[in-house]
Amino acid sequence: MKKLSVFQAGLGKKMKTVNNFVLPEHPMFQDSVRAFLPRKVVVPFRQSDGTEYSCGLQPGDMVREGQIIASPKSLVSGANIHSSVPGKIVSISKCTLPDGTLGTAAEICTEGSFSFLGKHLPSLDWSFFNEDTLLEEFKVKGIVNTFSKKTEALSIQIERVRSARNRFVVVRMFDEDPSRCTDAFMARRFLSEVVEGALICCKACSAEGIIFAMPKKNEIKIPLDIIGNVPFLCVEADTEKYPCGFAQNLLRSVRKALKNSPNALFAKAGNSSLFIDPETAFSVFEAIVRGIPVIERYVHVYGTCLRSVGMFRARIGDSIFSLVEQCGGFKMQPAKIIVNGMITGNAVPNLEIPITKSVKSLEFVPASELSVQTEKKCIRCGKCRTVCPEGLSPDLLYRHAVEHYRLPRELCSTSALCSHCTVCNCVCPSRLPLSQTIALI
Repeated sequence: MKKLSVFQAGLGKKMKTVNNFVLPEHPMFQDSVRAFLPRKVVVPFRQSDGTEYSCGLQPGDMVREGQIIASPKSLVSGANIHSSVPGKIVSISKCTLPDGTLGTAAEICTEGSFSFLGKHLPSLDWSFFNEDTLLEEFKVKGIVNTFSKKTEALSIQIERVRSARNRFVVVRMFDEDPSRCTDAFMARRFLSEVVEGALICCKACSAEGIIFAMPKKNEIKIPLDIIGNVPFLCVEADTEKYPCGFAQNLLRSVRKALKNSPNALFAKAGNSSLFIDPETAFSVFEAIVRGIPVIERYVHVYGTCLRSVGMFRARIGDSIFSLVEQCGGFKMQPAKIIVNGMITGNAVPNLEIPITKSVKSLEFVPASELSVQTEKKCIRCGKCRTVCPEGLSPDLLYRHAVEHYRLPRELCSTSALCSHCTVCNCVCPSRLPLSQTIALI
């Protein structure tokens, strides 16, 4: 990670950004590798935030590939959980999830024939589906939106925005964390599928159009034969600066693009839009067009500790250890295992943690590449305020939550503006968990 260099100060439309915040050393992958089929999977029931699940199956029951094994307790929320392999349920017990919490999971030993793998699956004409049918399919097929750190059922988000005016679908065609490349890979490798998935989302939420946020100097061309007569807009984001891929950043990119080329339709785009990433759009395509529930994820596996790196198509419930083995193992022991990027991700304690719908990348970092992580008291340096793109006071919010420092209600409510870019964490000399504390507020 390079030292912070150039800042563009300002509030409102002029946001603060950091140049060369992360210099990725990994190349862009041209294709992915299908991970080996695991002998067993551990499929957690909770794979999205704020949803409780119930399971009607017992140890000893046989399940099919893609069979629903857990459903939301509430009929109006959540997305179903499916078995990623055919086989027998060995146990239902607790396991550690990639976010560090404990959750219930089904351990399934692989045996029997597959329902989707290796089969020729016909394409379904989804133009006959209405909005409610598409929403129900999103729930049944287990689609979650991985655009932000808070993974949530896509159907819930669409139901939330359907009541708002000026609805658009905004597709970020790159990674919000510059230390990984999963979303950028999906946007290039599966462009047609991503665009069609965005069209399906557009119909599901009755959106007025689609906005594709592209990195500068990209070679991506939206296929006109697929997009049809649906209004769309392509805007560029400066991915050499951070942050640039969160919802607030993308809306600013839209406003900037419309200054030079005014468009009355897309000028109405705002917070009521549906923000998705290529992984989510691809899941929508597979679920609606191919009929495949969410049983796999594309995972970028990298780090100097590994003998090789790669982009893997892994089964939900497969272990981190299994992907490490397929990279040839370690050439040196990692000091940290980072899920979903060095900036916006989090560390996990061991290799037995399963891959879930929210996992996009795994990085294995040696001790020599880590800075001192010892937490100290706040020294009131003000660096977190200087770099915050949204103009917040992370130090005061931290003191309010941890030290019970009294703040005016208006100042506390500014925590809702946080994009969770974690820049405040990166510059804090006391190594305080500022971003995580603001998220709790």
